[in-house]
Amino acid sequence: MGWVTIYITGKTDFREDVGKRLEDSDLKLMPGYNGGSGDQELFSDLYWVDEKVKLRELKEAIGSKLIWKHRLQFYPSLEAFIESQNAKKNSTEFTKEERALLEEIVASAYRAAS
Repeated sequence: MGWVTIYITGKTDFREDVGKRLEDSDLKLMPGYNGGSGDQELFSDLYWVDEKVKLRELKEAIGSKLIWKHRLQFYPSLEAFIESQNAKKNSTEFTKEERALLEEIVASAYRAAS
């Protein structure tokens, strides 16, 4: 039997709820530890799942209510997980053009108020 690593992230702390659901399921899996995240707004966990288990089966075991409640995202590889984290970090930073535009807006609002 081979194992596949599945990384899960969510906007709220889902780990206990998901762990209970998966523990009660008939799926062959092992919980893992990914060291947590330095981001206080991101919760993540990992599971090793039997390679015969489809992602859909894993999601069905967790349940749609929990998936929506915690806005869970599933990643089939470490590369996909890291790439998604980097994309989130990069998307929150302003470009030089955006910063200049914001400064211009603030300056014009300040001039209009005085």
